[in-house]
Amino acid sequence: MESSQTRRTDMAGQLFQVAFQKLRTGIWKVPNSRMVLVSLGLLNAVLFIIAVVLGVMCARVRDDPSLKVSHSAAVKLISELTDLRSNHSDLIEAEEEAKRLVQMKIQDHVKLKEQIQELTVLNSDYQRQFEALQTDKESLQANITALGETCGRCPPSWIHLNSSCYFFSYTESSSNQKTWQDSRTDCIRREADLIVIDSPAEQKFVSSTIHSIGEGSRFWIGLTDKVIEGRWVWINDVTEVEQRFWMDGEPDSSYSRYSSYSRYSSYSRYSSYSSDGFLEDCVVTAYSESNPWKTRLDRSCWNRYYWICERKSN
Repeated sequence: MESSQTRRTDMAGQLFQVAFQKLRTGIWKVPNSRMVLVSLGLLNAVLFIIAVVLGVMCARVRDDPSLKVSHSAAVKLISELTDLRSNHSDLIEAEEEAKRLVQMKIQDHVKLKEQIQELTVLNSDYQRQFEALQTDKESLQANITALGETCGRCPPSWIHLNSSCYFFSYTESSSNQKTWQDSRTDCIRREADLIVIDSPAEQKFVSSTIHSIGEGSRFWIGLTDKVIEGRWVWINDVTEVEQRFWMDGEPDSSYSRYSSYSRYSSYSRYSSYSSDGFLEDCVVTAYSESNPWKTRLDRSCWNRYYWICERKSN
């Protein structure tokens, strides 16, 4: 502050000298020159007084301890401000670095989420494969158990249940069908006879087996009313009194829709079995989706269907 005041005083003195030189050279040319000289002298005195006052004030300022303290405080504040600016710059850099790290973490999180989704899909596929393998395993175990139970007890391609063996002709040939009597003859040739269904468990077994191997097909069973019309008797001479296994509207004992014997060239061999020809005196069983218990229909013994044989297991 002192140097500033000194510069101002020197500048004022120089201006005064220049003005005085100009006035001295041309003052006699101006009217009332004496008055001008007096005025300039007074101005010079005023400027001198101002310079002295400014010098005194600068000296006081320089010697004033309070101003020195204020100056040191200002220096300290400036230093602290500089530090704050430096710290602010560091904080800005740290913020930018934090933003960059956060962005990287967000990208990593997105990648991780995608990987989790891919692993979830793979896990679902593996789970389905595992369930399929588990089903196959259970099926194989059931087959092994069935084979173990059947092995040595029933002929090949026969099915074992409890103490009996069952032969479903469809499993041997899906194109070979026979009349009721020919079907029974085939069973006898196999050291068996047409099946006699004498329990709900056996009824359920027959229905489910037909559903699995020949759904929609019909099979001869060993039940007829050949001797007395309307009196249904099994081939073991046991009269069937259970009505719940007949399909709705059965048995109707109507005539077969076949109108001549020419369909069967071997009719003469069976003339002793049915004097009236095509009465529905024999019974077939089939799978019923609406009610698996209602499976029996009476049909003409001359019709051709698959057949089921039964024999005791070894």
